Amino acid sequence: MKKIFVFVLTTLLFSFGFAQNNSSLIEMISIKGGTFVMGSPTSEDWREDDEAQHSVTVSNFLIGKYEVTQGQYKSVMGVNPSQSAEGSNNPVDSITWFQAVEFCNKLSVKENLAPCYVINGDDVTWNKKANGYRLPTEAEWEYACRAGTKTPFNTENSPSYLEANYYGHYPYMIEDNYFDQNKLTTKPGTYRQHTIPVGSFKPNKFGLYDMHGNVNEWCYDYYGKYPTDGKTQVNPTGKENGSLRVCRGGGWNDFAKHMRSAFRSSQMPDDAFINRGFRVVRNSN
Repeated sequence: MKKIFVFVLTTLLFSFGFAQNNSSLIEMISIKGGTFVMGSPTSEDWREDDEAQHSVTVSNFLIGKYEVTQGQYKSVMGVNPSQSAEGSNNPVDSITWFQAVEFCNKLSVKENLAPCYVINGDDVTWNKKANGYRLPTEAEWEYACRAGTKTPFNTENSPSYLEANYYGHYPYMIEDNYFDQNKLTTKPGTYRQHTIPVGSFKPNKFGLYDMHGNVNEWCYDYYGKYPTDGKTQVNPTGKENGSLRVCRGGGWNDFAKHMRSAFRSSQMPDDAFINRGFRVVRNSN
């Protein structure tokens, strides 16, 4: 009886260990591709000139359910560069674009996947057929953020501080109603002044957390104007070259207007900011 117990226990431990060693560090959500209108209508309040609406088709892909956390980043890279609130379940921040793509490659190798990027100093090329981790394209990011919505945010109304981590004193449209806040759909709330654990609020309709707020997220694309030829863009990846990389979603210190689904920001890829992190994507069949 004792031998049988030891055998069963050993088998269970081996099975558990095998599952642990072969499970993914990142929980991914499968997104069914489709065609959507990227950008914002001219009627959207506080829209920017670089948000021209255009038709885009994206293929199926997998995307991180959460922003990459400090614990996940440290387990792959061996360091935690975050300068906001420390916590293993808080999103990693103060990350350059180059550090984000390096993380993607190292995580891919760790999980026996083909790395997506060939990195030669500041020269980064993307092998689009590789099955490893990568940054989302700007189109994939907006498609995932919107989750089928056409409104400024993927929430029913503009998010309050109870629905997203941002500069809660400045909800959407506060600039137009500062002295008469009775007209505001969302009233001013708490400004937390730092990141908080991922998944602290409700997900969007695709099951993705913190697409608005917490940390601004790096995308793969070089920043540039959207095409205006009226043709549907299929899996666009931005300009072929440039100096700025796209960031999306807004962070813990951004006003609500800068968390809109269509809002675009950009930074030099070697710059790291206390409100910037990322989430990962993989190709899907």
